[in-house]
Amino acid sequence: MAAVRERFEWSSNMAALPPNAMGWSVADVKQWAVEQVGIDAEDADKLVRQKIDGEKLMHLTEAKLERWGIPGGPAGKLMRAIEGLGGGGGSSSVTGGVVLSEGPFVEY
Repeated sequence: MAAVRERFEWSSNMAALPPNAMGWSVADVKQWAVEQVGIDAEDADKLVRQKIDGEKLMHLTEAKLERWGIPGGPAGKLMRAIEGLGGGGGSSSVTGGVVLSEGPFVEY
């Protein structure tokens, strides 16, 4: 519980990002990547060089991040965070940030 409280307090000190990640600017994506996800500014600058805004962020894959020179650890961390926002090109449960299925899954 303390870890959740600490993260909330830390997050509340950041400059407010627009609530919908699809509307984030390139600068918003960099701020989120550094301050909330916790990747190095050097790796976040690679997102800036690729002009990754909120909409493009939702369609990234780990392979693209690694191809741009973001190492596996930070790339994986970014992908988990992107999936938490409802995106990620490598996820089968989302397309363009729209959830296709929710709830309990039944195996046949």
